[in-house]
Amino acid sequence: MKTNFYQNTKPDGTPGEHLIKMFFFHYNLMLMVVLFIHTLIFYFEGNENIVVFFFATVLLLGLVTTVNYRLEYQILKYFLDYYLVAKITLLFVLLFMFWKIAPETILFFALLPLGLYNLYSFRTVLLLTSLITLLLVIMVNLPLSYFPDIIVNKNAHLSKVKVLLTFLPISLFLIFYNIKIFEKKHQYKDSKVAPENEDTASEKSKAKESDEENLQMYTEIYHRIKEYLESETPWKNPEFGIQDLAYEFGINTTYLSKAISQNSDTNFKNLINTYRINYIKDEMKVNYPKYTLMHIYISAGFKHQSTFNRAFKQIENKTPSEYMRSIGIDAYAISE
Repeated sequence: MKTNFYQNTKPDGTPGEHLIKMFFFHYNLMLMVVLFIHTLIFYFEGNENIVVFFFATVLLLGLVTTVNYRLEYQILKYFLDYYLVAKITLLFVLLFMFWKIAPETILFFALLPLGLYNLYSFRTVLLLTSLITLLLVIMVNLPLSYFPDIIVNKNAHLSKVKVLLTFLPISLFLIFYNIKIFEKKHQYKDSKVAPENEDTASEKSKAKESDEENLQMYTEIYHRIKEYLESETPWKNPEFGIQDLAYEFGINTTYLSKAISQNSDTNFKNLINTYRINYIKDEMKVNYPKYTLMHIYISAGFKHQSTFNRAFKQIENKTPSEYMRSIGIDAYAISE
């Protein structure tokens, strides 16, 4: 079961991939907060058995959120189906536990089509919705004796209020992100190069014009990239990648890579490292030894000294200590 958005973005990929990654990250973060609040409420109500279940779920969501933040979308997309199965299973477990005191929990199933709208094809969403509806019909028609009495219900009205107050922010969150993803997908479609004309008589002429337009477009993109990197210095963030740049500009990563390679004879990684190394060289002249070399290269966006040494050597054809000695700075404290 492949996501609809994945099918629409191959082979180039789009900045919408970053947006979908952030959608899952913020969604899991929001669920962690919501479930933690419910955990505290259940604790003060005396529902210790439910507290254990909810707290374990919060910890699991914390792990999922961390993995979501660290991995690229190209990897995360392969886990979407498993995540969906786990999410639906958890919803059925919650409905089963709360059916006697808060049947309004069934409302959360109405959020599933909203969550799947921009991730799967319409046919897939329709099939999943039909299957879930069938399972819900079977479940709600079971006798009440099938459902457990494991929750201390001190205030039935409070339970209903908790469900509704939880349902509202999640609904608004899903609607907000659906609009953003929808806009990004259409922005990507509008930015794609127009297909070639079928008139073979003028094909060569139009191809030449297209090449000139593309060259101009990539040059303009490259100037925008340089202006952004120089004014905003996003490269100081060690996590800054080409997907972040694509999201910032609303341009897919393929165009960005091509704009850089055509106008600088280098790639995105080396371009970023060049800015970092130039910054470090300036800092060496002004602030060393007031600040240690480690402080300087970390502030420039390098996480590890080995990575910094390798990038410096590649760009300057000298090690950091050799460069510092060449400009008259005592580099005795540097280890490479």
